[in-house]
Amino acid sequence: MAGKNLIVYYSRTGITELLATALQEKLGCDIDRVQYAERDKVSFAAAGFEAVRKTTVKIKGDTHDASDYNRIFIISPVWASSLATPVRSYLAANADKIKSYALLVTSGGSDVDGAERDAAAAAGKAPDASQQFLSADIKRGNFDLKSFTE
Repeated sequence: MAGKNLIVYYSRTGITELLATALQEKLGCDIDRVQYAERDKVSFAAAGFEAVRKTTVKIKGDTHDASDYNRIFIISPVWASSLATPVRSYLAANADKIKSYALLVTSGGSDVDGAERDAAAAAGKAPDASQQFLSADIKRGNFDLKSFTE
């Protein structure tokens, strides 16, 4: 894939991290794992509550400057049909620096349309491409990243 790429992801359970690291291995690009700055982990219930409220929080782990990259791969779990709060927070904080982005979301099967709308609202623009990956498929290693690597 032409240009300089960055992967930015959040993973509460490790499933989204599997997808992020698989893409990073294929692209050989930089990767940032964003996390809550003021707590280690969020409960399932709190995650859903934050997602519904479209909360933003202080994050850590965003070590690369988004403006240095042609394309950013945003990888997030879906929480209550929305992006994970740290990912929404990253997009909102870097909206003016992001030139182009693709959205990859992981879910247990819930609606992902809301996550795409959430990303567009936070970033101020829609993703160039998006795709849903089911958690069960990721656990089995049964997923295809060709549309993002060719």
